[in-house]
This record gives sequence, C-alpha cells and structure tokens, in this order.
Amino acid sequence: MSHILFSIALYLVFIFLFFREMYLDHKRYLEADRLGDEHILREVERFLEKMKQTDGVSLED
Repeated sequence: MSHILFSIALYLVFIFLFFREMYLDHKRYLEADRLGDEHILREVERFLEKMKQTDGVSLED
C-alpha cells in the first residue's frame, strides 16, 4: 500500500514540476518578447530621427 502512495506522490511531484517549468518558460518567453519589442521601437525611433535630420536634404543632386 505504501508503494502505491509513494508512486502517486512522485507522480504528483512530477506533474507539479512540469507545470511550474511551463509557467517559468512562458515568463521567459514574454520577457524576451518584450525586450525584442523595445529594441524594435528604439530602431524605429532612431530611423525617424534620421529622417527628420535629412528632411531638407535632397538625394537627387
């Protein structure tokens, strides 16, 4: 009987660890996605700043 209880307890621990790892992995994914979005926004802002600076300059001289 104790062997069955030990097996059930071990099974529940593995299920808990699996879902915990999935939750942490999802948090890491969201953090990486947020950092990627911030990087893209910085690049867009840099591009817009360059476009403002070269607004009066014609490329067809």
